[in-house]
Order: sequence, then C-alpha cells, then structure tokens
Amino acid sequence: MCPEIMTKVFLWTLLLVLTGIFLNYYTDTPVPKEIPEKWKVRIIDASMRTYSHIINLLVKLGITTHFSFLDRKLSDWFLLTQMTGYPWGLSLTADPYLRINDTVLDYVRVKVYEPLSTIRFDRRPALVYIHGGGWSLLSVDSYDPLMRKLARDSGVVIFSVDYRLSPQYPYPEPLNDCLTVVNYVISHARELHIDPARIAVGGDSAGGNMAASVSLRIKHKISLQLLLVPALQSLNFNTTSFIENTKYFSQSINNPQSVVFMTNYIGISPKYVQEFLINNHTSPALKSSHFAHNTDQRRWLPSKYVRSLHLRSNIGLKIDYGNEDLSRIIESTLIDPYFAPLMADDDMLRDLPETYIVTCAYDIIRDDGIMFSERLKAVGTPYTLVHYHDGFHHALMFPHGPLKLDVAERILKDLVRKLRKL
Repeated sequence: MCPEIMTKVFLWTLLLVLTGIFLNYYTDTPVPKEIPEKWKVRIIDASMRTYSHIINLLVKLGITTHFSFLDRKLSDWFLLTQMTGYPWGLSLTADPYLRINDTVLDYVRVKVYEPLSTIRFDRRPALVYIHGGGWSLLSVDSYDPLMRKLARDSGVVIFSVDYRLSPQYPYPEPLNDCLTVVNYVISHARELHIDPARIAVGGDSAGGNMAASVSLRIKHKISLQLLLVPALQSLNFNTTSFIENTKYFSQSINNPQSVVFMTNYIGISPKYVQEFLINNHTSPALKSSHFAHNTDQRRWLPSKYVRSLHLRSNIGLKIDYGNEDLSRIIESTLIDPYFAPLMADDDMLRDLPETYIVTCAYDIIRDDGIMFSERLKAVGTPYTLVHYHDGFHHALMFPHGPLKLDVAERILKDLVRKLRKL
C-alpha cells in the first residue's frame, strides 16, 4: 500500500476514533428506564453540556463572563435549536392562528400572544406567563415556540414576561417586574379585552417560584395559578429528589452546581454554592425553627414519590451544624415567603386561587411542588397535582420540534385542558 493511501487510511481511522470518543462522551448519560425516548433525551443533555463547555471556555479565554449578554444569547440559541431545529426559532415565521406583539407594559418587556379565534371578543381569558432559567438565563424569545403552542391550543391570551435577570438584578427586582405586568393586565383588563375574572398566572422552574409569589401577594385578583416544576424553597438541599436525581443529567439540568442560580437570586457570591449543597448555609437554630417545619419531608412528602426504599425510612434532616455567619446574612431572605413560597404560613396559603402543580419524577426540585401541594391540602385550598413518572425538569419544553417527547406532549395537553376551563 502506497504511503499516500496509508496516510489517508490513518487520518480517516483517527477521525472515526475521535468521533467515537466524542459521541461516547456525550451520550454516556444514564437515562432512567422509565423514560422511553432515550436517544432524544441524550441529545438534549449533550446540547446543554456543549453550551456549558463553550461558555466555560469563553470565560477562561477572557472573551465573556458568566450570565453576560453573550452567555444569555447562546443559552437562548441552544434551547431554540433543540426546540425547533433553528437558533432563531420561529421568530422569522408568522403564525396563521395568532397575533403576536412584542411590547412594553409599564416599563417591562412583554410578548403578547392573541389567538385570532377570539381576537374580537371583549372578555377573553388571559395567562401571564413567567419563564424559567434560574432567574439568570433565558428570555421570552427562547420561550416563543412554547408560548405559541400554548396560546394556539388553549385559546387563551398569553402575556410572556421578560423580567430582569440576576445576578445583575437580584431578588426582589425580577419578581417586581412580574408583579408589575400582572397588575397592569388586571388594571387594564377592559382596554386589553381581558375578562378580569379569568386571569391566571403561571410559570416553570424559577418562573413557577415567582408565579406562586405573585399569587401570595394578590391572591384574590387571580383565578388560577400554574406552578410547573417550581422551585419553592432554599432551606434544604438534602431533599430526596436532590439525592435521587443528581445521578441523572448530572452535568446539565440536574447539575448540583445549578444552585448558583439560587445564590444569584439571593444576591450573594457564587463562592457559597458548596455551603448550600451540604446545607451549611443555615444555622442549627434555623434548621430547627418553625420555618424548617414548612419543608419537613417527614410530614409533607408522601413516601410514594420516593423511589429509594432507604430514603423513605431515612428522610430526616440533621440540624446540629451550620455556618452561623452566612446564615445570619441570608436568613431574612430564605424565610421570606415571597422569595420561597414554601415559607408561607397557613394563613397565607388559605384562600389562594386554584392551584395546578406539575412535578416530574427525575427532577432535583421535584419535592418542592409535592410539598407545596400537601400544604395546600392541609389548609383546604383547591389544588391539582399532576406528577409525571417519566418526566424530568425541562421536559415540557419539547412538545414539538425535532426532539419532540411524548411526556412533553402529555404535559402540554393536560395544561391546555386546564386552561380551556379558565
């Protein structure tokens, strides 16, 4: 064999080996047996990991910083590509069933989705939607495909809120933006052709947190709250869902280091992330206070949601340790029910609007939504908990597109069914 052919064979062999190593590295994520579409989920996980690696590289090269404009644009593009196949998503495509308007309501950017089927009605149902992203990433642009589908299928007018992001704007600024939009929609319902008796507020993840907070503030003005895989507390990071699920998607959506989103929202340095992960961010006194009772898994977490038999019988929380200095700095925020709705007392939880909660089995914050539903049950507030045994935290983002998931279709269909009753 001549040297040129040998060289080509060697190069092609090397390329195939390197490609195999690359694919093996990016597809080695363990996927729970309950999730049937394993390769799609692995591609979603690989995409998120790739985004993370690119950002980390750009930060090391001094080109950008975490949670910068560039970082946020890349996170939007990666999510939109997964959802639609294009980094620009559907932004260049008109929707024949919707009127979409990018506007500003009382100084807050909002994207409005109006179903053409009800465009001439005077008293239409409305949903103010608050996107996820850990209070630090994503936008109304990355949520555009999901909001289009939700508005189209439900017939509800959607106001998608582009709130300010942390760490540049920590709590309560993002929440204040959301509250501003909800209040605007309520007070201008007539001119917006919205029925003031049929206004809902909802969101996923960090957006679910702020939707619950808005409802706690103006509970009698809201007819329904939708809390989709919500993050509702930050006292305890030793929950059964955190312990069980960090073995899955541990470098992407269930990465323990995502606790940095919580430190961003609180407004403290990310150097404290490890303190949170080992529950050293709270003092022994706080761990044994009545606030801790509000998140006591022995009381508020039915064992049927816990897969591990060992965890079911060892669900208690150690309380004899903690960083007193750090706890003193952040305690007032941690126990603030508008920051962490699970801190709300029974009186605050009474008379809340009807609550629809979505939780997913393979989500590190699964337990927050379940415990919230149990606390609502205890005070007699009407609620519906829909738990998806084959779901993971951001599964709801894929009811369509090249990575369409069956569980996402079911989540959206159930959600649409609920909204149609608004």
